[in-house]
Amino acid sequence: MDRRNFLKTMGQGVLGLSGLMLTPTSLPAAGSAFEYALKGQALIQKKDYTRAVAVLTQAVKLDPTSDWAYGLLGRALRELGRHAEAVGAFRQTVRLNPGDTYSRMMIDIMTQKPLAGPRRKTKVDAGEEQAARREARAMAQKLDADAGLGYRVNRVVIDAGHGGFDSGAVGLNGLREKSVTLDLARRLHQKLAQQGRVRSFLTRTGDYYVPLSERTVIANQYRADLFISIHINANKNRRAHGSETYYCSAQASSKEAARVAALENAALSYEEKKQRKQGYIDIEQILTAFGQKLNWQESGKFAVGFQDRFKTELPIKSRGIHSANFFVLRKAKMPAMLLEAGFISNPGEEALLAQAGFRAKIVDAIARGIA
Repeated sequence: MDRRNFLKTMGQGVLGLSGLMLTPTSLPAAGSAFEYALKGQALIQKKDYTRAVAVLTQAVKLDPTSDWAYGLLGRALRELGRHAEAVGAFRQTVRLNPGDTYSRMMIDIMTQKPLAGPRRKTKVDAGEEQAARREARAMAQKLDADAGLGYRVNRVVIDAGHGGFDSGAVGLNGLREKSVTLDLARRLHQKLAQQGRVRSFLTRTGDYYVPLSERTVIANQYRADLFISIHINANKNRRAHGSETYYCSAQASSKEAARVAALENAALSYEEKKQRKQGYIDIEQILTAFGQKLNWQESGKFAVGFQDRFKTELPIKSRGIHSANFFVLRKAKMPAMLLEAGFISNPGEEALLAQAGFRAKIVDAIARGIA
């Protein structure tokens, strides 16, 4: 079985015809480069980065042409703070696979020089904090005054929700959200390239996991004018159906919006939580808070256009526009939306989502919403 098919089987949680569940303890004993890389991936998921580096180093020695193993090695090294080595591994990944957008972005993120010195996170008095807030308010007023000049989308970053070990929602017939969102993102990227009016970039190009916090970092790095995260909804009630468009807000617009945000934010459990020391104030966060709120307001306007397209062009119910505190949207420095293109938990819509024709309609609707 080749790597692509093996990984597909792994994503389904079953090893071929054997019917055995694939867990880190049931991994094959490492011998080949592929087996070492597979073991390294499992160790990364367990956050055992030191052992992962050792195993993945052996994998790239055995197969210096494996972009997959080099990409995994880069991630493990980055988690250990060995940034120079991580950049080297990501660069080798790109040499072997020039289409690996994630590795390119990691190189950009890890090698960029700060524009105005390191982030300021120091203990300050109340007067300094008030001054920072006044500066932020003045900046916000200027941005608000300039808003009437119009907003043109030249660059868009497309995020395929979930990926890798995070399969997202799964339908009764086994359709996985991560696979549908990746296909939709690729189709949209290709369509926009063919139209030639808007440049687009993908947060992931294959079946691997990108941390939620890094997805908007990618959008910010590309200086995108618009960030779109594509998802498929799910509900315990199998009769729930239809499309929805969400944007970020401090408070959820409804209990249902809060539920959806909790569902999409669930992947945070896989990621390290950074604790902020008491008595310290992040001045940069204060300065950007007002700009974020303006982006959220602009996102609401974009959301109207996208949901209108879904309502008129998709043969499913329109459930309207909602807002909640989506982590994947929170730090975007541009208007950002999360699109829920149907319910994979609804058998009828799961069947539609499996069809290429229906996916093409979703992509057409999003592309027109961007235009």
